[in-house]
Amino acid sequence: MLVGKESFCDFHTIQEAIAVLEQLPSNEMETLTILSGTYEEEVRIYRSNLHIIGIGQVDIRMNRYARERDEAGEEIGTFATPTLFLGGSHLILENLTISNTAGQGEAIGQAVAVYAHCDKTVFRNCTFKGHQDTLFTGPLPPAPKERLKFGGIPLREHHAHYRQLYQHCYIEGTVDFIFGGATAYFEDCEIHSLRHHENQTSYVTAASTPQGKAYGYVFHRCCLTAEPDITPVFLGRPWREYAKTVFVDCKMGKHIDPRGWDNWDNPANEKTVCYQEYGVPDVALLRSQRVPWADCFEAGTEVWGKEQVFDGVAFWKQGEVVSHDDPKSHIKRL
Repeated sequence: MLVGKESFCDFHTIQEAIAVLEQLPSNEMETLTILSGTYEEEVRIYRSNLHIIGIGQVDIRMNRYARERDEAGEEIGTFATPTLFLGGSHLILENLTISNTAGQGEAIGQAVAVYAHCDKTVFRNCTFKGHQDTLFTGPLPPAPKERLKFGGIPLREHHAHYRQLYQHCYIEGTVDFIFGGATAYFEDCEIHSLRHHENQTSYVTAASTPQGKAYGYVFHRCCLTAEPDITPVFLGRPWREYAKTVFVDCKMGKHIDPRGWDNWDNPANEKTVCYQEYGVPDVALLRSQRVPWADCFEAGTEVWGKEQVFDGVAFWKQGEVVSHDDPKSHIKRL
């Protein structure tokens, strides 16, 4: 299927195409190609086995925000704001820019660009733009802290695992702009911190790793960059007490606070979180600067490959099929 503004396209909006795709059997991989352009729409995808490819500059954008009021006059909340929602498994997204353009400030609150409530999902060469809470990697924690329920987009399916791979992606934001409970692997990505609207302290991650999960967030060979003259930024703080986040062979700008990590105003979190850095050139110096309840190591990076993190489930190779044109058979990528 082809989405675009041209008359020959099957659909002119992404959601129209998704509505048709979700009527088809979801046990086989379907491919949706999107021509270059700006698509101002909310996209909700529940189906599994879907490959979405953007050609040229494909920008999907919307501007919902947490403090926006619904018809009853109530705030819609964080999880009703995403520009793109993904609820299935075996998904591949390539060459897409997904933006929440609501901006930032007290009147805005959180504004999600991507709500990834999905398993066995690969993002390649994608861009995620927003401010607070840009990228949410599901699942949600068991219960909210300050309200009766999380609300937001209805969840039709809950997965046993939430495994996500981000390759050569660009992710920007201010506060907790990568957050959630998934086992998410960020490989060769640029993680860019924007200036907070009041130039207050910001945080790259806010993991909510479920208790007992071996892995939370893994950043491998990523570059952490920032706008000029930004207030120091922390690598992470725990949205829930068993948060796990590790940076492996990453390069970090001077905007990163020397302490590295924050306990979210709760010293008890220091006993339960797992915050680590591997491949550190001057490990003795870094240890003297970082908070004492986080670890940093000079070596040991070899144990952080995605094969180990995803426990041998090589779902990132999805999208490959065996061609029968050759009697010897060979692998071709869709």
